[in-house]
Amino acid sequence: MHSALKVAALGIALVAGFYGPQAIQQFESAMERASAEVNLDDYCMLSTTSCEQNTVTMTLDRETAQPLAPTKIKVVWEGAASDTLMLSLTGLEMEMGSARFQLKSIGNNTYEGDVILPVCTLDEMTWIGELTDGVDTVNPAIRMAR
Repeated sequence: MHSALKVAALGIALVAGFYGPQAIQQFESAMERASAEVNLDDYCMLSTTSCEQNTVTMTLDRETAQPLAPTKIKVVWEGAASDTLMLSLTGLEMEMGSARFQLKSIGNNTYEGDVILPVCTLDEMTWIGELTDGVDTVNPAIRMAR
């Protein structure tokens, strides 16, 4: 190996060793602050029991969702502005991007759709989100467990 490359590799290793633990600690504390800022009281925790927020009633076909298994969501939204609703979910305890789903009208102000959440390394996780008809928005949350 060329001596200049050895010196560069040594320099990079020293910098990473010096700043690495500090960077990891700051990243972890930022993630804790982000999850601490979310108040779950602002969300409607979905399960087989109906949950209502702003006159919108939401239920799941099971108590908790499972990764990669379809979970049916049913929403009753009186006077919705659209024939479809858009559901956007993000992980609370772990950043996993955003999962988006479309719920379609089945008549009588009722909408249904399947939610399929990705696998994560945690045994349990909370997904918080927004459900919108294009005009109004409500905030559902889904608990996922393996």
